[in-house]
Amino acid sequence: MGWIQSLKERFVAPRVYDQIDLIGEVHLMKDDMRVPYTGVPIQIILGKRRRGKKLWICPEFLLDADEEDATPDFILFDPEHFFQETSGFLRLEAGESLQLGRGDKEQQAFFHFSRDVARRHVAITHDGDGIILKDLTARSGTYITPLGENLEEERLVSQRMSRLGRIRRIYGGPLDPLPPQEACNTLVEVNDILTHEGQRPLDHERRCGGLLQLSDQLTPLVVGDLHGQVDNLLKIISENHFLGGLERGKIALIILGDAVHSEIDGQMDDMASSMLMMDLIFKLKRRFPEQVHYILGNHDGFSETVMKAGIPQGLLWKRHLKQNRGRAYIDLMERFYRRSPYCVISKHLVACHAGPAKGKVSREDLINMRENPRLIREITWNRLRRPNYPLGYTRLDVARFRRGLELVPETPFIVAHNPLSRDKSVWMDIDDIPHHHIIFSGLPDQVSVFFQIKGQLVPLIYKAEPLLGLINRI
Repeated sequence: MGWIQSLKERFVAPRVYDQIDLIGEVHLMKDDMRVPYTGVPIQIILGKRRRGKKLWICPEFLLDADEEDATPDFILFDPEHFFQETSGFLRLEAGESLQLGRGDKEQQAFFHFSRDVARRHVAITHDGDGIILKDLTARSGTYITPLGENLEEERLVSQRMSRLGRIRRIYGGPLDPLPPQEACNTLVEVNDILTHEGQRPLDHERRCGGLLQLSDQLTPLVVGDLHGQVDNLLKIISENHFLGGLERGKIALIILGDAVHSEIDGQMDDMASSMLMMDLIFKLKRRFPEQVHYILGNHDGFSETVMKAGIPQGLLWKRHLKQNRGRAYIDLMERFYRRSPYCVISKHLVACHAGPAKGKVSREDLINMRENPRLIREITWNRLRRPNYPLGYTRLDVARFRRGLELVPETPFIVAHNPLSRDKSVWMDIDDIPHHHIIFSGLPDQVSVFFQIKGQLVPLIYKAEPLLGLINRI
């Protein structure tokens, strides 16, 4: 702790807020107050009561959580859209604060604030036992009202339980590793799909090439490395009407490789979760052939060079599949790796597992990249330049990559592979490279995705849940 902070704590009295038990409507005008947490959701109206923007603040209860757990996180969302369609939301964890207002681009994409909402309208703090609200504008203020107890929670829970039931039906029963023959049959179907994908331009040998050109009619849902965290994939599919978007043919699930090989200490040599993960992905691909796409990463194969902490995960992966599924399944997996794409592009984004090529490339090069092992390695292995990785890619490489693909500089370029710390899962405009983002979806405590809302690609972060046992008890 710095000496200035120490002096503040010794000589500056902590801020005392007016505290109220919220039983009716309260109108804040440049005021602040504290509302103790009672389990009752809150509605806030930014601006005038009749035409202001309504948002709900609800505790985020996890489906399989212990009722004696500490105060939950809060989520803020627009009820007009949240219960009917995929939409944005904000999460507020204990100790965190945020400002709501029209000046925030991400919030504007989520909530579509009108001119009645100030650029900086209200500040909200989750102090662990309650919510502190401070109105920042004297123009029209902020209205706060309690909502019906448990009604919204029950609605959210029932929606998610319904989705888990539908996922179980897609899988065909409990989410256990498939019997060997069913696993082989499923992968045969997936490999056949990969030979006839309409969104994959053909390479020089008249095969589906290494580039997926996603239909402009599909809204991308981008997932980073999952590394065997099956619960995280279940969390993604069961949240925010994503499953409904797949079922209606509106959403494309894009997995940026490395769904296998746990990175949790003590579990890196355990391949059982990797096998179940790929079984689930293959079932989803079979059910939604034009909307579920797996982009290859550096862990997708049986190479002896694929290692983590000295553990030869590539070789262990092959051994595990051979012992449990037989040699025929190994052949089918190798065919899957040969037929899958390495890069995805659309009017909304460009994405691959690791990073851009170091030299100039075109769409034609990506389509025919199986002829270029160097390009495959760069797309699946490269990392940002760092003192310990001096050969990594830079801002210039990202700009050259976009130009070669004839994309405007504002096109989001998303990669996975390279988490910069273990306490975050999304990094925006990394290294001050505009519109270049990293996503990692394999943390045990949080799950991140990118999703496009009203033309803007935004990150959504969820708290991880142990859903596998729950879905198998349905």
